[in-house]
Amino acid sequence: MFTKPTNETEIGNIIRALKNSAPGPDGIPSSILKENTAHFIQPLTHILNLSLSQGIVPNEMKIAEIKPLFKLGNKHLVNNYRPISLLPAFSKIFEKCMA
Repeated sequence: MFTKPTNETEIGNIIRALKNSAPGPDGIPSSILKENTAHFIQPLTHILNLSLSQGIVPNEMKIAEIKPLFKLGNKHLVNNYRPISLLPAFSKIFEKCMA
């Protein structure tokens, strides 16, 4: 699989487009990433480019927290819930970079 390297502009655009969703297992909300982009954009771009060039995804980016989300009906019935995956903030950036 061949992908072109990313750059700080692309990563910055991805971060700005992130939704303010619940934090994943890393506990880092998207809002923190947006407010502090300048502090980590260069090392994050470097890590993503290394990952893309070597074809290796860091194990920390593969972890998701699965939680039940209530749909409707009786809250005591398991069928009235659906699973949602809460991903680490950096995994969301990596995923959008790959897309």
